[in-house]
Amino acid sequence: MSQQINRKPIGNFFIKKSLQLRLILKIVLASLVSTILSSGTLILVYYLKYKTVIVYQLDKISQELSREHIVYLILPTLLISSIVSILVSVGVGLYASRKYAVPVYKLEQWASLLRMGKMSALLRFREKEEMAELSNACNQLSSEMRERFVKIRTQSELLKQSSPSSPIAEEIEKVLSGLELETVPIEVSTTFYSVNPVNPAEQKK
Repeated sequence: MSQQINRKPIGNFFIKKSLQLRLILKIVLASLVSTILSSGTLILVYYLKYKTVIVYQLDKISQELSREHIVYLILPTLLISSIVSILVSVGVGLYASRKYAVPVYKLEQWASLLRMGKMSALLRFREKEEMAELSNACNQLSSEMRERFVKIRTQSELLKQSSPSSPIAEEIEKVLSGLELETVPIEVSTTFYSVNPVNPAEQKK
């Protein structure tokens, strides 16, 4: 059985909508600025070379020269380039934002599980090579915390056996009562927005 967390899916893609939209917007703006700067550089180079921004064109039919400002000549190309840049940057932004948002989401949910007392929370990413050090460090942290709490509970039980009315043992028991120390390891899933129990055999892989 999977334990549902308090999160409803917003589409099949945007797992952290505001974060992803901000990243996409930044990528699109960077692409547009790059296109505009490239066009401006082209005009500047032309001006420095020819000392003018006027271009003379020969009409093939009338054989007459016409004057055109270089801006009007490159404007159609600039518009097409801008549209292509926007489309490409949106695609790149969607992919990059998803790759960036999923680890952030999983980290948040993993930390949330620990705050809820689920000390067997397991953090795992699809990007095993890139995120291996982070996931190993987080899982080691939760494992060490769990082991220490188990030792504290064991010592508390021994103290309670030797002194049934010990107030210290009672206080320790109250603190540990909100912790789940011996449950099956659970892993945050982004597919169904739930917390899935992990098979112990899979955890050893």
